[in-house]
Amino acid sequence: MQEIRWCAIGDSFTYLNDHLDETGHRVSRGYLTRILEKVPGLRLNNVGINGSTFRDWITQPIPEADLYTVLLGTNDWRHGIPMGSETDFRRRNADTILGTLGILLDHIREAAPEARILVGNPVERADFVYLWDPENNARGSYAPEQGLMLSTLASEILRCCDAENIPTVNCHDLSGFTPANAVRFKRVRRGSRVEDLSYPDYVGIPFSPGADPYPYPPEAAWMTYDGLHPTDEGNEILASLFAERICDITGLSVQPAQKPQD
Repeated sequence: MQEIRWCAIGDSFTYLNDHLDETGHRVSRGYLTRILEKVPGLRLNNVGINGSTFRDWITQPIPEADLYTVLLGTNDWRHGIPMGSETDFRRRNADTILGTLGILLDHIREAAPEARILVGNPVERADFVYLWDPENNARGSYAPEQGLMLSTLASEILRCCDAENIPTVNCHDLSGFTPANAVRFKRVRRGSRVEDLSYPDYVGIPFSPGADPYPYPPEAAWMTYDGLHPTDEGNEILASLFAERICDITGLSVQPAQKPQD
């Protein structure tokens, strides 16, 4: 059987698959590796860029492949880039998220006109604090950024792809990520006390980088280990969703899960 060349385009979710040391080894296998385990016949080229937005991919070279997966959007939302409309998508308006999604799709088609494309959408997130730099932090998706809810962007990405018959993976609705289960708790300082609070009790309590403890010790991990990036549990769910859709559009088959040995 000839291998299908698979190019994975994405942000840190994708990039970290090949840089597990940057997760503090809180992740054993990323979602791409887990897809390879589930779907024999794929040969992966991971070109994910840490922190990237759709806009960042306008000038990126797209390698030739038979299958492309795209998982972007959470950084666009966080940076307050205007979402735009379906008209912006059709017109490829580079000042909007949906417009740059369209531009990326065009670039992929130019690199490989016959390739299959599969687009995922962003999942919900809690308050994010980067493991290696607490100055890099952001509020969770329970609140809008520049008036835009992450859930709205996730829906519009799917709608625009559907308008051009691009297959999609509804990661947002099907993965089960929520601000409540992204982490088990957030470690916060209130006055002289340090407390472990679950969502939504920690909302609105300020975080002071360098003064406050890192809010997500290993035992806080649930779907994410830092409020944003998936744990093994989160990666397994994303991998299962992508694997099923990859098989739908390629004709490959999901490898049955191996039973644990006695």
